Amino acid sequence: MHLTPVVLIAFVVLALGALGALKVFSSRKGRAASAGEYYLRKSLFSPAERSFLGVVESTLPQGVSLASKVRLADIFGIRKDLERGDRQRALNRISSKHVDFLLLQESDGRPLIGIELDDSSHDEDDRIARDKFVDSVFASGGLPIIHFEAKRAYDPNEVRRRITEALASKTQGTD
Repeated sequence: MHLTPVVLIAFVVLALGALGALKVFSSRKGRAASAGEYYLRKSLFSPAERSFLGVVESTLPQGVSLASKVRLADIFGIRKDLERGDRQRALNRISSKHVDFLLLQESDGRPLIGIELDDSSHDEDDRIARDKFVDSVFASGGLPIIHFEAKRAYDPNEVRRRITEALASKTQGTD
């Protein structure tokens, strides 16, 4: 009989602690952003991306539009025949990665070509691994990806030629 009040008190303390922890976690999940957490970036694009964007826009064939900074998870789906854990891991691997630019068919929004602009950071080991992974995702999904080296200026004829070649190879691959 002597242990019963002690066990009861321990149970009450644990229950109150669990309720308190639950309240803290649930209040954080849906809480509004505080004033100092976020700021507006000056531009969506780096200077190299902005320069490249103008050239790409001037070279697009009729019926093709351009989207930028598109998440891989918005371009590619995960096979439904994978086990649940494997599906979640595959989704996690693409959710936080994006492609710099995506060419789309204007009539229906169908992805046509991914474009990556590679600056000097792409020479680092982690970026090389990331680029190989992104390229493998594009290959797995049957979508071409073109890599352009980041420069101060771009030759519109070269950009147009590479886009036209990629579009032609995609068309030949789907016939």
